[in-house]
Amino acid sequence: MAAESYLERELKFDVPAGFVLPDFAEASPRVSRVDRSEQQLRNEYFDTPDHALRRAKMTLRRRTGSPDAGWQLKVPHPPAREEIRLALDGPLVPEELSELLLGVRRGQPVRPVAVLETDRTVTRLLDADGRMLAEVADDSVRAAVAGEAATVSSWREIEVELGTGDEQLLDELAGLLRQHGAELAASSSKLGRALGEDEQAEPVGPLAGYLIEQQRALLAGDLALRRGDAAAVHKTRVASRRFRSTLRTFGELLEPRDRQWLDEELRWYAGLLGEVRDRQVQRAALLAMVDELADTEVLGPVRARIERTLNAEQAEHWAVVQQAMTSDRYLRLLDSVHEFVQAVPSEVPLRQLRTLMRKADRKVTKRLKQAGEQGQPELLHRARKAAKRARYAGELVQLDGSGKTAKRAAKQVARNESLQELLGEHQDSLVGLELLRRLGSVAGTTPGENGFTFGMLYQRRLQRAAELHEHASWLVRS
Repeated sequence: MAAESYLERELKFDVPAGFVLPDFAEASPRVSRVDRSEQQLRNEYFDTPDHALRRAKMTLRRRTGSPDAGWQLKVPHPPAREEIRLALDGPLVPEELSELLLGVRRGQPVRPVAVLETDRTVTRLLDADGRMLAEVADDSVRAAVAGEAATVSSWREIEVELGTGDEQLLDELAGLLRQHGAELAASSSKLGRALGEDEQAEPVGPLAGYLIEQQRALLAGDLALRRGDAAAVHKTRVASRRFRSTLRTFGELLEPRDRQWLDEELRWYAGLLGEVRDRQVQRAALLAMVDELADTEVLGPVRARIERTLNAEQAEHWAVVQQAMTSDRYLRLLDSVHEFVQAVPSEVPLRQLRTLMRKADRKVTKRLKQAGEQGQPELLHRARKAAKRARYAGELVQLDGSGKTAKRAAKQVARNESLQELLGEHQDSLVGLELLRRLGSVAGTTPGENGFTFGMLYQRRLQRAAELHEHASWLVRS
């Protein structure tokens, strides 16, 4: 079965008893015609025994009774959500979806958790060309939740989903509904409401919240990588680094159990992703440098050599990542991340977070000073890693959002982000030198190619690395 995906842009509204839908034909001058239809939907929702999908902000359901009947997996895609659809193929979860969710469910089976039956009145707002600008669904819902003591509930809600319309139209429709007594829904999903989950009950402390955020980013990245999205490598790698950084910077506030093992395993995973990411970064940087050269300076198939070499190496490391993601080792890592996050205290005194944030910042200054005194590139790389940890510590403390502390953390984030970018470019330049030496050596001994251009690029990279080193040294002195 071939999966299809769609981006959803929608709002949900709670409505009082006796609520009457407004006249949407007057909602906007862009609305030329209004169509209405009736549907009887049946949605069966699936999740793991510990609700892993719900915690990852994902939902899996089997829908019947509507034009979009089929298996539907909804995943975060800020500011919207993406819906992955497969055609109906029996009552069991399709293997394609099961494999796609392997990391999110951490190898656990999925089972039915709720059935929602909905009487839906659909109002479609069309433009003059018959294109659907938006769809308004008036839903009367009856929910049955599975469990030791099955529960039944019912309610009415309104959904507004954009088609070809824009955010302005969504705002106009939302305003019209509010004028008639509707309010933004307390729950972002029907399933959450059926399960009786309080979306505000999740830990709100900065430490717990930051780690939960990184866990979700890891799982979102897991799903994207399984779909073959190489663009997800960077965000997933950053999430693993943020998690590791938090383990180290705020370790004394966390349970010591398995912390070192978790740190090492996250390093292993980030390293695999790093091999792919490095090829992405170097390819983009080198091709940009070639574009800056005059045509007379590009001798031979330089771009083709760069593309062919780095694409082949990236594909090789991509295969390693894909294989690792089906391994028991990787699933144990995700299990450990889950268990660790569950054990994090929901509230930690802000003064302790501030103290450790400042300590991380002082380490940056110390390592920069060491690098300046000894002039060794590897010490600049260590300073870069310290800046990264201090930046992430500031991000975490910023989540508290209170007064001077948040402002101080924001300054620390901005300063260390700039330093990280500077030292990161320096490190990439050094890595690029070795790559250019290798590419030039091969080109120089291959018939029809020439090493001249790679020599020019090498010299430019060497000069850029020297400039960045000098800039870093100036920062140390200042």
